[in-house]
Amino acid sequence: MLLQTLISAQALNEIIKQDNVILLDCRFYLTDHEKGRKEYEKEHIPKAIFVDVHHELAGVETEYSGRHPLPETAVFADQLQHWGINQKSQVVVYDDMGGAIAARAWWMLSQQGINVLVLDGGIAAWREQGLPISTESADLLPSDHRFEVSFPWEVTENKIVENFELNLFQLIDARSSDRFNGENETIDLVAGHIPGAINRPFSENLNAKGLFKTEDELKTGWGTLLSDNEEYVHYCGSGITSCHNVLALNHAGIEAKRIYVGSWSQWSKRMLRAANVQV
Repeated sequence: MLLQTLISAQALNEIIKQDNVILLDCRFYLTDHEKGRKEYEKEHIPKAIFVDVHHELAGVETEYSGRHPLPETAVFADQLQHWGINQKSQVVVYDDMGGAIAARAWWMLSQQGINVLVLDGGIAAWREQGLPISTESADLLPSDHRFEVSFPWEVTENKIVENFELNLFQLIDARSSDRFNGENETIDLVAGHIPGAINRPFSENLNAKGLFKTEDELKTGWGTLLSDNEEYVHYCGSGITSCHNVLALNHAGIEAKRIYVGSWSQWSKRMLRAANVQV
């Protein structure tokens, strides 16, 4: 089953005043975890709730996890209630990176059966249309509904290890080609990629304006990589931007859901432990 994917700035503007519409501002910067909130406080789309990606869309990193493990299910259920989300909510998520960050929220919420869309082009597309901007924090009205949270589309490290023998799926790496090739690693302690993976940088899902390419363009671009007879699991550095590839595929009419959340940040730690290097 294909997932809901994108909404345009104009379409969002038409529904934004509806009571069931909840906006989540997911701006996040890997080298400055406080910058997202500061940008939100400067200006944001009216009604938007700031989401701290590092703490509210991820659990606590450990020596064995990736940089952004999924939160505990009970904790995320609390979070959804706090944001006021219920079964009738229409959630729209956005960022300022072409959906690269917001797609993580989209992927997590979609698994709970929540109606959620990504704002195509993010806040830049909203500004370009001359639509209203706010500096006022959103009023939070907690929901009476509590979701039974689960993450059935998560692929664990053990499944990646098993796949070397069982060959049940093909891994697709969403990082830039230089990081995939081990040429410019500035984040994780080891450079390279998981053996057998193929590379499809998430940036190739976007056009020059930072909007998603058309469905036909995406289908053509992805078609050179995919086979009807193969299953796929997506990963990246820490399970964030790989969600962008899942989003793009669904927008192109190609079913995709599964992500190795630990991604390269977890796999590289495994390599260091195997080499007896302290993580």
